[in-house]
Amino acid sequence: MLQKFFIFSFSLMLLSQANLRSQDPELRGVWIAWAGSNIPSKEQIAAWMEDVAAHNLNTVYVDVWRFSYPYFKSQVFYNETGLWTDPALPQGRDVLEDMIAEGHRVGLHVEAWFEYGFVACQGSSDHLYQVHPDWFSRSRSGSVLFNGAYEYKWLAHTNPDAQQFLIDLCQEVVTRYDVDGIEFDRVRYPELDCGYDSVTIQLYKNDHNGNPPPQNISDPEWRRWRAEKLTEFMARAYDSLKAVRPDLEISNAPIVYPYGYDNFCQDWRPWINEGHLDFVTPQVYRSSNASFTYELDLQLNYVNDPSRFYPGLTSITNSYLVPTGEIIGMIETIRNRGLPGHVIWYYNTVADDLPELRDSVYLTPVSIPNRLVDWRQPAIIVNEDDPGIQRSSGWTVYSTLPGFENGCLYSLGGGGEWIEYSADIPRSGWYELYAYLIYQFNATQQAAYQVLHSAGIDTVYVDQSLEGNARWHKIGDYYLEQGDSATFLRLDNENTGSKILFTDAVMLLNSNRASMITGIPEKSAITNPVEGWQLLQNYPNPFNSSTTIRFRIPHSNEVCILIYDILGRLVRNVFQGKISAGEHSVTVNSTNLTSGIYHYVLKSDQESIARKMMILK
Repeated sequence: MLQKFFIFSFSLMLLSQANLRSQDPELRGVWIAWAGSNIPSKEQIAAWMEDVAAHNLNTVYVDVWRFSYPYFKSQVFYNETGLWTDPALPQGRDVLEDMIAEGHRVGLHVEAWFEYGFVACQGSSDHLYQVHPDWFSRSRSGSVLFNGAYEYKWLAHTNPDAQQFLIDLCQEVVTRYDVDGIEFDRVRYPELDCGYDSVTIQLYKNDHNGNPPPQNISDPEWRRWRAEKLTEFMARAYDSLKAVRPDLEISNAPIVYPYGYDNFCQDWRPWINEGHLDFVTPQVYRSSNASFTYELDLQLNYVNDPSRFYPGLTSITNSYLVPTGEIIGMIETIRNRGLPGHVIWYYNTVADDLPELRDSVYLTPVSIPNRLVDWRQPAIIVNEDDPGIQRSSGWTVYSTLPGFENGCLYSLGGGGEWIEYSADIPRSGWYELYAYLIYQFNATQQAAYQVLHSAGIDTVYVDQSLEGNARWHKIGDYYLEQGDSATFLRLDNENTGSKILFTDAVMLLNSNRASMITGIPEKSAITNPVEGWQLLQNYPNPFNSSTTIRFRIPHSNEVCILIYDILGRLVRNVFQGKISAGEHSVTVNSTNLTSGIYHYVLKSDQESIARKMMILK
């Protein structure tokens, strides 16, 4: 077992100065990853998030793309491979949803980290390669295997279809999940002997009078050309994500320059200096503060605005665990240079250091730079036995079955049992609603959660017998009005038959995603400058299978309702015809439409009004 050596080479006065500076907003991040196929359980994720928050860090970068799979329910991946996520996961399991629920529950910011970037396959887990071999990069010999024994297959970095696949994955996350940011990684080549696929060769010929790429893999112009293509990708990815969620920060974790450029065609300087990232977290991975300080100062020469530079530091190099005192020294060095934060690689190896960090450089919690203080509001958790709960008398306390806090309640079907959850809603807005589910094989598959929200009542049916749904399970996004002791959820056993219905805690989390996508409360309407023309917010929004669009016109007129995707492409003409004055409605189904943000438009010869809507599948 490796031993840690605690080296404290700084004075008490310097430490006191560091603590004073640490009260300013500061990003204190840590990357969350796992080894091989050891996918963390829901219980592990909860424990990790509680540990990180308890030691006064404020941001986690959670792995969502690694080892050939998205670790979220991906329609994009399913459309290509027939798989939603890693097939090793229990049915219904969504790792990113688990990370968000547990992270936001304890007040952390949760960044979706696409760790493997252009690496889309490993070894025999090559589902995407099997359907799109033309999307993948090759060496001069024609091989698609890179990185030695790891046998990674890398998407061709210049292939427009491969690039769009990655961008679609990222857009899917920001439209379907309430993440606090996106971080790219491995936006680089695996080695210099890469880029000899047919698409890259043709693009190079187009730029070089028909001449193919040099066989000299170190040719300076060939290296520069590939680096510039990566910059073009980052610009395209950044613009695509900002078009969907302009409120989110986009970052990248590159290798230090010039090593990354010399060996992997990765030049991150234009990414940050030309506005293709909001901040950059270079991997300044060194085993001592002295070597870290030297490298950090070199890297700072390459960035125009240091306030957008959040260095990554490591708690392990190869198999050597970096002493806690050295990590503390690195954080002090970062603060001495006035930088706004840092990210540590990675939780598993820094966990033992956290108590020392909390007692020295993380004495108190701090806010995150460039974020409103209330960006993440405290979770509202209502337990099944809280005083304000209203319920029938026939529920049974199950004290030996662990719930969120102690036991839970259950009832047999058909007994007329019910329970209503109420809470003080601090302000009107969009909320994510979660229920803490008890997994049992004999539980009902039709638990009817009736959500009372500003626009009415929705019923969501949840399978409590599905292992993947255990612990915090998202019911949906709802707009709730401010109010004291407001009832927002009801559950009963009327339709559960002979199965057991469980109930436990429920949780509300403010949703920045839904607020940004819908823009305004769903009850509101936009009245256009041309008097009497109105296009109302569709309901429900977001929606899965269908939604209703209502609109008003002041007089008889020829109108059409059109739907465009975020790239401005017309995807459906919902209605076209002459109608009378007054209010009208049309129903839109999501058949043949993927998850994402769309614009719907009311158009006539006199007026054109647009709104946003969102499909979640």
